[in-house]
Order: sequence, then C-alpha cells, then structure tokens
Amino acid sequence: MSKHFCNLSILYVEDDDKIRENTNRILNLLYDDVYTCKNGKEALDIFYKFKPNIILTDYKMPIMDGYELTKKIRQICEKTPIVIMSNYTDKDKLLKCIPLNLTKYLEKPVKYEELLETLNLCKINSEKNNLIKFVIDSKLNYNFKTKKLLIEENEVILSKIEITILEHFINKKNQLISKDEIASLIKSEDYINDNTLKNIIYRLRKKVGKDLIINYRNFGYKLEVRT
Repeated sequence: MSKHFCNLSILYVEDDDKIRENTNRILNLLYDDVYTCKNGKEALDIFYKFKPNIILTDYKMPIMDGYELTKKIRQICEKTPIVIMSNYTDKDKLLKCIPLNLTKYLEKPVKYEELLETLNLCKINSEKNNLIKFVIDSKLNYNFKTKKLLIEENEVILSKIEITILEHFINKKNQLISKDEIASLIKSEDYINDNTLKNIIYRLRKKVGKDLIINYRNFGYKLEVRT
C-alpha cells in the first residue's frame, strides 16, 4: 500500500505513552519518516537535526510544552506547518497561540478523519511554501526530503555541515545571518575557530554560488533567493 504522505516527514510529540504508541502506528502508515518523542526539548533536538516537514505536538508536556516548542521553531522557520493538540479549549491558550501561525489547534481526543484532514492541509501548505523542493534561482534547487542540491539536473555533493548551514540559510532566506548564529549550528567537535567557519562557508559559497551567498564583512552572510 502506498503511503499517503510519502514525500514528507513528520515529528510527533506526545508525553502519554499509550497515545504516542497508537498515533505513531497510524503515522507510520501514512509517512516514510516519522520521528517521535515525549517532550518539547527532545523535539527541538530532533527538529535541529532532521528538519521534519510537519510538527504534530501535544500542548501540555513536561520540561518544555508545545507552546514553547512552537515559539522556538518559529524563530528558525516561519512556515513549517505546526499542529497543536490539547485536552483544553481554554480561550487564553487559543489566543496565546494565534501569533504562532499554527496550521490548526485540535481538541483531544482527535478523530482519525479530523487528523487526516489536518495532515492533508499541512501537506498543501508545505508544497505551497516550497518546504519540500526549494527553488533558489532558475537553475538551482534544494530538496529537503532527499537533502540534494541540484544545478539543473546535476547533483552538487554537500557535507552534513554544509547541508545544515544551507537549510538554515534557506529558512532565513534574504536575511542577514551573523557568524555567531551560523557557528551555533555546528557541533562543538566540528567547530574549532573562526578560520574553520570561514573555510566551511567558503566551500559552500563555491558550490552554491558566491553571488547567491553574499558575504557582509565582519557581520555575516545572506542567501539571496531570486525566484
């Protein structure tokens, strides 16, 4: 049986073990890649590492709740479809979530038909916002699913660090990103000093195009998207 959302990945966050296991079984029938965890802190680590296309999260959780998780994700990516589920229909909670640009706020328990309808809406939003295949310019595009950068039909080989940085550039396209912000994306064992960072960015600019990743001396870099 073909999967309904085979080209997308989803992060599912739920602290109740039974609900998480049952919903996870359903999601694995729909998606190729399903990431699950039980609190917002774990979810944020997964988001940084894998950049899933869709976030489905409970509101009330230990360590970090769904609201705080969504706030932090929105600082990185404004358009990732996010769905928050809650046992509460508290008006204050609903109003609090409005600025977070949620795809939907669902009341638990969630019926299968409502979940499927919401996930389909997430898929539409992902495709509309170029969150699967992102066009950088007329000849250059990046696929978040396959992690491939293509110049026309030719693949440009990227290292894991280059992929992480490029995805961050795409999520903050046409915005100036400081060197410190870029350095924070790199694991401590990979990031040694300013020269290391400079060399990584140099290699990435050579692959993507120096006219697309602009160097603002002493400030940082910006990916200029021309579509």
